[in-house]
Formats: sequence, C-alpha cells, structure tokens
Amino acid sequence: MNTLAENVLYIYLIVFVSMLFFDILCIFYRKANDKKMKNLEIKVQKFILKEDISNVSDKHKERLIAKLRKTSYLIAFTNVVQNMEDKNRREYLSNLKSVFLKLTPYYEKKEIILQAYYVDFLKEYSYIYSDNNNIIIKYLKDSAVSSSIYLRENALNALYIISNITYLKEVFYNMNYLNINHHIKLITDGLMKFQGDSIELSKMLIQEFDNYNENFKVACINYFGYKKVPCQEKIYDILLNENEFKEVRIACIRYFGNVIYKKVVPILYDLLNDNTYEYALVSAHTLRNYKGVQTTEVLIKALQSHNWYVRKNAAESLVIITKIDNIKKIMDKLDDKYAKEALSYQLYLREKEV
Repeated sequence: MNTLAENVLYIYLIVFVSMLFFDILCIFYRKANDKKMKNLEIKVQKFILKEDISNVSDKHKERLIAKLRKTSYLIAFTNVVQNMEDKNRREYLSNLKSVFLKLTPYYEKKEIILQAYYVDFLKEYSYIYSDNNNIIIKYLKDSAVSSSIYLRENALNALYIISNITYLKEVFYNMNYLNINHHIKLITDGLMKFQGDSIELSKMLIQEFDNYNENFKVACINYFGYKKVPCQEKIYDILLNENEFKEVRIACIRYFGNVIYKKVVPILYDLLNDNTYEYALVSAHTLRNYKGVQTTEVLIKALQSHNWYVRKNAAESLVIITKIDNIKKIMDKLDDKYAKEALSYQLYLREKEV
C-alpha cells in the first residue's frame, strides 16, 4: 500500500510531466506559427513587388481590400511595409488611401483587439488619411472615447501625430463630457508627441481648461512645464484658487519649478508652512529655483518639519542654493537632530558628487 508521501510524489511527477509536455507543445506551436507568418510575409512581398508602387492598379487595390480583412494578412502586410525603404513605403501607401477608406468601416465593427491593432497601423502612417476630414478621422475620433484603454490610446496617438488642434479640442471635450479618466501620464506623454505649433496647442488647452477633469488639468499643466510654455499668469491664478483640486495646485507648483515667475515666491513660502504636507514638500523642491536670503530662511525652518519628505526636499534645496561653508554654519546652529541629519546627508551626497 502506497504511503501518503509516495502518493504526493506521484502527483508531483504527473504535474511536472504535464507542464513539460504543455511547454513543448507551446514551443512547437509558436515555431509553426512563426514559419506560417514568414511564408505569408514572402507571399505579401511578392504580391507588392509585382505592382508599380507609383501607379497602383484598381485590381491590386481590390485584391488588397479582400486580403487585409484577414487578421494574419494584415499582420504580415504590416511587417512587410515596415521593412520597405521610407521613400517606397510612403509612395506605395499614399496610393492606397481608397483601400483604407473601405477597410475602416469593416474593422470598426470588429472586436476591440483587432480594432486596436488596425488603429496602431494607421497611427504609424498618418499621411494615408490626414489630408482631409474623412471616414478614418471620424473613426479615430470615435475610438478616442472608447471604453478600451488600448484602442483609446492608439487613436489618441494617431491624432497627436496628425497634430490638428481642432481634432484634439473636439476629442478632449468629448472625453471629459463622457467622464473618461485617461491616465495623467498617458495624456502628458501624448501631448509631448504633438508635432505642430506647441504655443497654439497650449492656447487651446488654456482656453478649454475649465471644461477638463482633474486628470486632464494636471496633464496639461505638466505639459506646460515640460515645454516651458509662458502662461505664468494663468497658472498663478489656478494656484491661488483654493477650490481647485489639490493635485492640480501641486502641478502648478511644479510648473513654477520649470518656468521662473518671481510673483509666486510669497505663495510658495506660505505653502511651505501649510498643514497639507504635499504642498509643503513640492514647494520645498520648487524653491531651489528662487535663490535668496528669505528663501534660505524659510527652508531652514522647513528642516524642522515633522514630515520626513519635507525635511528631505528642504535640505536638498538648501544644499543646492547655498555654499558648502554656509551649510556647515547652518548645521552648527540647528538644535533639531532630525534637521541636522537631513542636511548632513544631503551635504554628504553633494560632496560625493563633487
């Protein structure tokens, strides 16, 4: 009669062999799929090479419309097109505008994952459709308010590359109207991809600012800061509005770390002593860009904060704007051991860098 240990060992061996067998099957399946895709890519390449890319025939276009409705063919076509020379690819795809105009209504009705892949392809080659407000543009606008973040993000990236401010204005308004909470970083990173006039884009964002939700407001202010957009008065007014979202006001403080504006300094001093520690720690970081005697004094006071992050940022800013000899004098006068520790550590890091 088998013991419990032997039974457990047998079960373990059966599970191990089953997993090994499954892994081997997966390896062969992937290899077979890769080989199948490679063969399909060769067929697609031959199909394209037979055609005069500068004057694509209607027959070629009709056959392509039928073929590109198959997912595997679309993937193979994408891979082949990506490997073409830039000049040839642009010339060929520019002659296929009617193909994608007819394919778009078909993919619009497909499952989300296929739509996301199709839109990702369109995103890479905006010259196929960006010259007029056609069915593809409408599809991208609709996809930008999709419940799927993958489809939504791909569509937005396509619109950023097109760099038409009117399209973005409409899409952003609809996203906010429908309460779509797109991630802050995705919005900011997307705006950074905008290839048009950043000043005009910023004017539109400022004009529409009050229509946006918290995520969009923070993302816009972050964009203004990264691009150093000169809209200090507007950001200053937002910062003063105590009814505004906390994260939005914090984004305003960070903005003034990138875009210098002397008028904001007294506000930063007040926020450094605010009971809301988030305001204090971001203000402590931003004040390193506003060197002065009073700035040094308020940062020394902030070293005695109960919050570790505020002490750290204050110490870091002090070390940046103050000479090392003066930092040592400040340390000698401090009675708070935690303040001394924060300043001492930042001084150590600074001397190590030097």
